[in-house]
Amino acid sequence: MKRYSFFLFLFLLTRLASAQERISLDAVIAKGLANNFDVNITKLSLDAAKLNNNWGQAGRYPTVNLIVNNNNNIVKRKPANPFAVAGRNISDNINGQLDIQFTLFDGFAVNIRKERLEKLEALSAGNATFVMENAVQQMILGYYTVLLEKERLQVLRTNLDFSKERYNYVKLRKDLGSAITFDVLQEQNNYLTDSANVLRQEINFKNAVRNLNELINEDLNKQYIFSDSLYFDQQTYNYEDLRAKMASANTNLRNQFINQELLRNALAQQRALQSPTVSLNLGATGSLDRLNAQFRPVSGGIEEKNTIGFLGDDPNQPVIQTRFKPEYQTQTGDSYGLFGNIGIRWTLFNGRQIKRAIETAEIQEKIGSMTTDQLKLALENDLMANFDIYSLRMQLVKISETKFKAAQLNLTLANERYKNGALSAIDLRIVQENFRNAALENYTAIFEALQTQTDLVRITGGLLLDNQRPD
Repeated sequence: MKRYSFFLFLFLLTRLASAQERISLDAVIAKGLANNFDVNITKLSLDAAKLNNNWGQAGRYPTVNLIVNNNNNIVKRKPANPFAVAGRNISDNINGQLDIQFTLFDGFAVNIRKERLEKLEALSAGNATFVMENAVQQMILGYYTVLLEKERLQVLRTNLDFSKERYNYVKLRKDLGSAITFDVLQEQNNYLTDSANVLRQEINFKNAVRNLNELINEDLNKQYIFSDSLYFDQQTYNYEDLRAKMASANTNLRNQFINQELLRNALAQQRALQSPTVSLNLGATGSLDRLNAQFRPVSGGIEEKNTIGFLGDDPNQPVIQTRFKPEYQTQTGDSYGLFGNIGIRWTLFNGRQIKRAIETAEIQEKIGSMTTDQLKLALENDLMANFDIYSLRMQLVKISETKFKAAQLNLTLANERYKNGALSAIDLRIVQENFRNAALENYTAIFEALQTQTDLVRITGGLLLDNQRPD
C-alpha cells in the first residue's frame, strides 16, 4: 500500500510539472508587450494620432457642402391686390445649393498644422515607447524578483533540512543517553524557527509570481517553471559611451525634443495669424417650385354668364359678361445659377491679442528650452549615479560570492566537528546562520546588480529592441 501511494504521488507530481508552463525572461517580455493593459492603451492612442495626421485634418483640402431645403405651405387668400391669386394656395419648393470653400492662402498655416500633426504622432509614438519601456523594466525586475524569492526559498529550505537533520540527530543521541533534554529543546526551537522562515518565504514567492502575472495580464494563480536562473553576467561599460547613447536614444529626452518642436510650431501658428487669409468660394444653386391654386383654364372649362348692366338702362338690352370659372391647377417652375467669389480677411487690429499671443508663445518656447536643459542635467546625474552604483555592486557580487563559498565550506567542516564533539551546538548554529545570511546576501547582491544594470540600459534607451519600438 505504501509503495502504491508513493507511485501515485510521483505520477501526480509529474502531471503537475507537465501542466505548468516553462517560461523564460524573453517569453515574459513577449507576453507582456502583447497583453499589458498600459501598453495596449498607448498603442490605441498612437493609432488615433496616425489617423489624425493627414492633409485633410490640416485644412489643405476644400470644404464641400450640399444644402437642400424643402419649404411647404397652405394659405387661404382674399387679396386686395387684383393680380394676386385668391382662394386656397398650396405651394412647395425645393432649394439646393452646392457650396465649395477653399483657402488659397493663410500665412502657410496649413503646412504648420500638418507639421504639428506629424510631431503629435511622433510624440504619441514616444509616449508609447516610454510606457513600453516602463512595462518591460517592470517585467524584467518582476521576473528577477521571482527568481530571487525562489533562491531565497531554496536557501531557507536547505537551512531547514540541515536543522531537521540535526534535530533528529540530537533526539537519537538522547535516546542513546549521550544528550540531554536541553539539547533536544534547543534544536527543536531552531527547527521550528527555520520552519516558520520557510513558510513566510513561500508566501513571498507566491506574491512575486502573482505580481508577475498581473504585469503580463495572465491568471493571477497561474504557475510556471522558470527556465532562467538568477545569474549576473558582468558587463563592463564605458561612461562616455553610455553618455553618448543617453543623449541620442533616451526616450524622455527624445520626447522632450519633440515637445520643444511643438512649442516652436505653436509660435509659428501665432505668427501666421498676422497674414491675410485669401479664400475662394464656388458653388451652384437651383430650385424647383410648384403652386396649386385657382387659375383660368387654358381651354374648355365651365362658362359663366352674368348680367353686369343694361344698355341705355333698357332692360331688354342687358350687358352680359362671359367668363370661365377658375379651376385648381398646379403650376411648376425652376431656376438655376452659378457663383464664384474671392474673399480676403486680414485682421488689422484686435486689441493686440495676436501680438500678446506671439509673445506668450515665445516665452513658452524659452521655458521648453530651459526644461530640456534641466532634463539633460537630471539624466546625466542619474546616469552618473547609476554608473557608480553599478561599479560598486559588481564588486559586491564578487565579495558576496566569495563569502558564500567560504560559509558553505565552513558549514560542512563545522558539522563534521560537531558530530565529532569538537564543536558545540551553539557554535554550529552560529555557523549555520552565517551560511544562511551569506547565501541570502549573495542572491540579493546579484539581484541589485541586475537591477542597476537594467536601469543603465533604460537610461541609455537600449531596453527595447528596434523591432519592439512602436512605429
